[in-house]
Amino acid sequence: MEGVKDKIKMVDVRQARMLANEVSEKLHRFQMHSGMHDSNCLMKYDDNGPRGVNPPIIPYAPSRRARVYTGTHESGSFNHQSQLVKFRGKYYLGWSNGIADEENTGQRVLISSSEDALSWSNALCLAGTRDSSLSYSCLGICSFEETLYVIARQEDVLRDANVVGMHRVDPMKSRIKVFTSRDGADWRMSFDLIDQPGIFYEAPRVISGGGLMCTATLTKGGPAVLRWKNPDLQEKPEVLFIPEPEGAVFCYGEASWYQRDDGLIVIFWRDENKSCRLWVNFSEDNGRSFSPPVISDIPDSMSRVSAGRLNDKRYFLCNNAFPVLLNRRHLMLFLSDDGLAFNKVYMLMDDPTSQRVTGLLKADGYQYPCCLADGEKLLVSYSVNKEDIECVSLDCSDI
Repeated sequence: MEGVKDKIKMVDVRQARMLANEVSEKLHRFQMHSGMHDSNCLMKYDDNGPRGVNPPIIPYAPSRRARVYTGTHESGSFNHQSQLVKFRGKYYLGWSNGIADEENTGQRVLISSSEDALSWSNALCLAGTRDSSLSYSCLGICSFEETLYVIARQEDVLRDANVVGMHRVDPMKSRIKVFTSRDGADWRMSFDLIDQPGIFYEAPRVISGGGLMCTATLTKGGPAVLRWKNPDLQEKPEVLFIPEPEGAVFCYGEASWYQRDDGLIVIFWRDENKSCRLWVNFSEDNGRSFSPPVISDIPDSMSRVSAGRLNDKRYFLCNNAFPVLLNRRHLMLFLSDDGLAFNKVYMLMDDPTSQRVTGLLKADGYQYPCCLADGEKLLVSYSVNKEDIECVSLDCSDI
C-alpha cells in the first residue's frame, strides 16, 4: 500500500520564530477581534472591536502626530514612499508626489524640513515636473559628512489601457539617480547610484567597520544586497544576490535590517506572493554572505517594513502586522532586547481612514513607514491612504 509520502510531494518548511509567546498571543487575539468587528459580528454587546477592549489588546504607543503634506487635486493627490533623515540639526522628509495615480507621468520628489518634527516647511520639489513623460519615485534619503543625499528612481512611463494601472514602465530604461545638497535648499542631480536598473525603498546605512549596505531588487539578477566598502555613494557597490526562496517573491527590494553588537545582520523581506508574513535572512560575516531567506511568524499585509536600533540599544521593527492582504490600517511597532525575539508590541495607528480622492493603485491605511532614531525619540513617517504624508514622534522612555 502506497504511503502518503509516495503520493504527495513533501516539502521541508523552515520557519524563523521571532515573536515572544506573549506578543504572538496578543496578535492572534487582535486579529480575531478585528475580524469579528469588521464583519459586524459582536462577541458581546459592549465590545466595539479592538479599540473597545479595555485595556486594548495591543497598547497604543504615546506619540505626537504631525501632518507634513495634504494631498489635493491641485497639489497632487498621490503622496507615498516617505523617507526620513536628520541633517545639520534639522529633520528632512522626502516622498513621491503624483497627480493622482501611482508611478504615472509627472510624478515628482518633494522634500520638507522641520526643527522639531511637529511643524514642517512648505514642500520643495527637487526632481520631476508635472508636464514630463517621466516618473520619479523617492527611494531613500541619507546624509554622510557634509552632504545630504536623496535617491530617486527615474522611469519612462507608457500609457496602455489594457494593463493594470493603465500605464507600464520599461524596467530596462529606469535609472537610480542621486540628488545632493549641502544646505537642504539647493539641489542638483549628481550621479547614478548603480550601473544597472533596480529598485529599493530604503537608503544605504552604515554597517560595522564603516561600510554601507542596503537591500534591492535588480532587473537583471533579482533580490540582492548592495555593499559599499566606505561611506561614499559614488563608489560602485558590490552586488551580492540573494536566492529567492520557493513560494516567495521579492520583486521590489522592499526590505529592512539591523545589525547586532556581535555583528549579526538581520534582514526582513516583504513577500509579494501573498504569504502575509515577513521573510528573514541573516549574515554572520558583516554582510559578505547571507543565508537563504526563510518565512517568519511576523504577520505582514504585504507592505514596506522599517527596522533598526533605538539609541538605548533595543531593536525595532515597524510594519502593518496584520495577515490580511493589503489591509494597511494597523501600523504596529515591535521591540526586542536582543534582535532575535520581539517581546513588546505597540499600535501606532489604526483609526478608520479612507481615500478622499480616487487614484489608481492607491490603498487605504497607514503605510510604508520609515523610522529614525534620534536621541530619546523615535520618529516614524508614513503615508495615509497614499495621499497624505504624516510623521509621529515617540519618547522611547515611554515604550
